[in-house]
Amino acid sequence: DTELYRNAGRKTSSLLDTFGIPSAAFKTGLQFDRGGKRNPKQYVPYIYLTIQLTHYRPEDVTNRHLLLYNGVIDYVPGLKSELDHISSKKLNMIIAMVSKGMSDGRSADLSSVKHKGLQSIGLNMYSKADALDPPIPEIEDKSMCGLNHPQLACLLCPRKKLDCAMAALQAGEITMMAHNWPTFFYEHGIYDAAEKTHGLFRNHIVLRFYKHLFIGPSSIMNDASNVRNSVKPSKNRAWGLTAVNKYIITYVHIITHFTISSAQHWTQCIGDMDLDELLWAIIEMLDDDDDPWVKDTLVWWNRYIF
Repeated sequence: DTELYRNAGRKTSSLLDTFGIPSAAFKTGLQFDRGGKRNPKQYVPYIYLTIQLTHYRPEDVTNRHLLLYNGVIDYVPGLKSELDHISSKKLNMIIAMVSKGMSDGRSADLSSVKHKGLQSIGLNMYSKADALDPPIPEIEDKSMCGLNHPQLACLLCPRKKLDCAMAALQAGEITMMAHNWPTFFYEHGIYDAAEKTHGLFRNHIVLRFYKHLFIGPSSIMNDASNVRNSVKPSKNRAWGLTAVNKYIITYVHIITHFTISSAQHWTQCIGDMDLDELLWAIIEMLDDDDDPWVKDTLVWWNRYIF
């Protein structure tokens, strides 16, 4: 049973909310399942504390918890009915295993792309002209990454300020925050002030990170035989994924951002950049299924992947 719950945690991290907190999500979800009212201040202190410390609206925090809670239920057959009569001991074990699965899955992904991901940054991976200069050695320390590397600093810089602010950014005079999309979010790093969503979420770097994480490292080189013959099945194959959605696109952008940065260990905040806020800002941009731009963005992703 424990592996089943850990696997649900791995899915939750990659497919829903990598910053989600299972204990809070289960408290909220169980309250709703047992007839709780939609007033988060009344029954889950964590939600109220979150609202006080962030700009999130109460309903956003509640819905976020329910997303994770219902996701875990979907990933574990029979869990929904078991929750009606579950003991506190069993529930705490499930929450602990889901949390561990989320952490383990994210750690495995970060380790996998830590060095190989940087090798796929150049538009032409076979050209020395597109390679990182200076090259970044495959060592544990990431101090050469992020704003300490000229090319990576350009990728992280808010695109609207890239043309005039690189020196100021590296000097710490300009902050990177979730409401300013970094350059690597745009196709070829090009930002069109007249059409602000043009090329957004279509950068080749993030697409390659997706392929590495969900299909396999060989897929970046279009080596289909190695992908099929891999001993470890890809996420897409193991989890039966047949399409890319807003949550997957968001997760890959967050993992890419962290990998490019100089942060040594997984963290929610890198300087002034709150990756949790960034995650939900991306999801919000992709949230309207009827928006022609959202539809076109999802079509673009799925055309390249499936």
